Amino acid sequence: MYTTHLAYVHLRVRHLEASVTFYTRFLDLQVAERFGQTALLVSSQNQAPFELALSQGEPLGPLALGFAVPNEEEFQAALAFVKLEGVPFHLEDRGIGHVLLLQDPDGNRVELFLDRRPAGGRAFWRGQSRSLG
Repeated sequence: MYTTHLAYVHLRVRHLEASVTFYTRFLDLQVAERFGQTALLVSSQNQAPFELALSQGEPLGPLALGFAVPNEEEFQAALAFVKLEGVPFHLEDRGIGHVLLLQDPDGNRVELFLDRRPAGGRAFWRGQSRSLG
């Protein structure tokens, strides 16, 4: 057997510029490359050529994208920024982690995930979630 990890996600979006703005502003991704109606984005901590490809066109349906934050301070900073900008959000406790849920301009779920297992969180998610105030 071999191991894998998520290398990239490719989304079709209705408005490329609105989506590029969302992902660069709220998730600190940078545009790595642009061509035609496509933008390739990467996080500052990754050496990959890209992690997220956005192509203008009719979306194929809502998806969920998960982005990890390294610690509680970063999670709280993301929450404070989203609140400051007036972006709708929802907070969940999934036992293994806390999740800040957003929607991009095309209705795709964007989840900022704080792994709480090292700080006493449950070892497994098992699909259980509860709302955090």
